[in-house]
Amino acid sequence: MRSRWVPLTILSVATLGLLGALISLSVGEHREEQLTISGTGDVQELIGGIPQLGARLGEEDAPISLTLFTDAQCPHCAAYQLAVVDPLIEERVRTGEASIALRNFSLGAKEVTFGGIGVEAAAAQDHGWQYLEMFMRNQDEAPTEGVTPEFLNEVAASTPRLDVTAWEQANADPASEAAAKEDADLAVQLQLTADIAVNVQGPNGSELLEDAPSRETIDAAIARVG
Repeated sequence: MRSRWVPLTILSVATLGLLGALISLSVGEHREEQLTISGTGDVQELIGGIPQLGARLGEEDAPISLTLFTDAQCPHCAAYQLAVVDPLIEERVRTGEASIALRNFSLGAKEVTFGGIGVEAAAAQDHGWQYLEMFMRNQDEAPTEGVTPEFLNEVAASTPRLDVTAWEQANADPASEAAAKEDADLAVQLQLTADIAVNVQGPNGSELLEDAPSRETIDAAIARVG
């Protein structure tokens, strides 16, 4: 597939709105039910010890640079994370062969989600990937009416080695929403389809893979650009 890292036209708002109604968790109000957040140990085992700076996970000088466009609040994205992205982290990123950058790409009606803002707030401490993993692994714990501040806070409290007080301050800072908006703007420039995308960049070029590319598709692109 040819490289598409060039500004293109604006995404169809109607299309995103329809898909969002189907696949993205909404924003809800307070609920009384108790939340049970799990997976802290698994996330620490997956991410712990890998260099992390802002949106980037992995060595700065890794020969392959991956960029993941995904939505923290999308159930389909959570399944893809476990099946495709996490093995990439373990087998490609931890080994130093690749780095992977995270871009918050809302697949719902809203341009920026509370989950995306929460990820950006954690990325200010270089823990955005841990927060994303914890959020996705606990989507079923979100209130039936949607993501609430309580849910976001519980995810933060369970995220490995995250300073929750600093996260709360960053989450309330407009800079975190602005950072998520920048990711959304990049997705618009690339005219991404309303699904997960992975850009693969290496010494021999770059390829933009859309529509939730399989692990085999990503590996083949790495071989071509590496």
